Amino acid sequence: MDFKDKALYIAPHTPKSTMFAKELQQLHGCQFLGFLDNFKEGKGILKPTEIKEDFDYILILSQNHFDAVYKSMENIIPLHKVVKVDIHNGQYIFLNQKAIQQQFYSQYYKKLKNCFFKLCVTLLDRLHYKRKINVFISKSFISSNNKALYIECLRQKLETYMLTDNLAHYNELKQHKLPVVWLGSFYSFWILSQARVIVQDQGNFTYELNTRSPQQILVQLWHGIPLKRLNLLVGITYDYLISTSYFVNQTTLSHVIQAKEYCNDGYPRNDSLLKSSHDTYDLLLCDHTIYSFAKEKFERATIALYMPTHRESHQASCIPLDFVCLNESLAQHNIYLIVKLHPFVMQLYAIKEHQTYSHILFYPTQGDIYPLLKYTHILITDYSSIYFDFLLLNRPIIFFDYDYDEYSSNMNGFVYPYETFAPGIKVKTQNELLSELILTTQEKDNYYEQRKNLIDQLFDYQDAYSAKRIIDHFLKLVYSHTA
Repeated sequence: MDFKDKALYIAPHTPKSTMFAKELQQLHGCQFLGFLDNFKEGKGILKPTEIKEDFDYILILSQNHFDAVYKSMENIIPLHKVVKVDIHNGQYIFLNQKAIQQQFYSQYYKKLKNCFFKLCVTLLDRLHYKRKINVFISKSFISSNNKALYIECLRQKLETYMLTDNLAHYNELKQHKLPVVWLGSFYSFWILSQARVIVQDQGNFTYELNTRSPQQILVQLWHGIPLKRLNLLVGITYDYLISTSYFVNQTTLSHVIQAKEYCNDGYPRNDSLLKSSHDTYDLLLCDHTIYSFAKEKFERATIALYMPTHRESHQASCIPLDFVCLNESLAQHNIYLIVKLHPFVMQLYAIKEHQTYSHILFYPTQGDIYPLLKYTHILITDYSSIYFDFLLLNRPIIFFDYDYDEYSSNMNGFVYPYETFAPGIKVKTQNELLSELILTTQEKDNYYEQRKNLIDQLFDYQDAYSAKRIIDHFLKLVYSHTA
């Protein structure tokens, strides 16, 4: 759609829509009138009922709450002026009223499946069915915490199923003859209705779970210790939230996830960092070639891993690195750099250039990186929660925070003081990054004690038994719950 010289509102007001507004003005030359949000107040933020000036479009950018925002406007403004904004493969997709209605029709079919789930749950409850299985929900992709706990359940001979709608991950589990079901199918809801414990580590499958049986235990693993501010996940209360320490629960996660109990058993994925070796199941969903390469080179070269957090816009996702020049310098110093992006990050240079490098390797976007961390000497990141997990190894971290001012402004600052909770050198340019990377391989580590203090604060357990601890915890909980 052409927004040049058009007068636009954007809804709702979030860090993502804030960055989108800036990018839209730069790329399309539109007239941005402000944000629409029924739940926030501030400069440039209005409620839909407060609109007084003429406008051309209202753009709604909200992955999880589009329906609610759209419906709040349908009796106030002409719906042909509403545009839904989706993001696919790093590009903004703009949907007009007809396309929006088509999506609503598809949601009716989804609601039919939800009714089927509710029917199954009710039937099993009335039959006093003794639920025996553990079910993991992995919408979009199977992330590291879900995979690690799922595998440990199978090792302990517990009847367990993975539900996923990621075709590549589904096929890989199928190839290993592991119990996996296509998420969203009628059969997946039948399996879900039989679960005694339902586990997920995201927040994008909540509507369906609100119709679960009161006899079912709902567990949230989440996907990391947050540094950036997150809104409270409303609309659902979990039975248990798994975290890494009492401190983390009190300072962050209890303000993000609503749960009846907060458990500090540790993240299952971190077992891979600390265990002595990895087996076939540990390496599921991993890039075996890069993993083997790093393991083989670990004693003879420096392995660095670059994992930036995802940016909220296509423009902001462009990393200020010249990989050709960087590769030449890395080769001179016997350093190999592995680059992995957050699953929701936009396209990277490697994808655009289709170029291979002697000392830079690009890890699959949705691959499990955690086993490879064991064979990583230096982590390079910015605001990604992976660096909290990497602390367990107490190895050097370089923070390539080239857009710190803009990013922290868009996020309204961080949960924890950045200087105190980011224990490593901060760099802004490629030259600074390369210089510090080389120095880190040669000089004394000046951040060892700062990292150690953080480890003790963020992790009640510092071992390779988080998954086993969680299972033991759940088995006892399930027994008392069903007695």
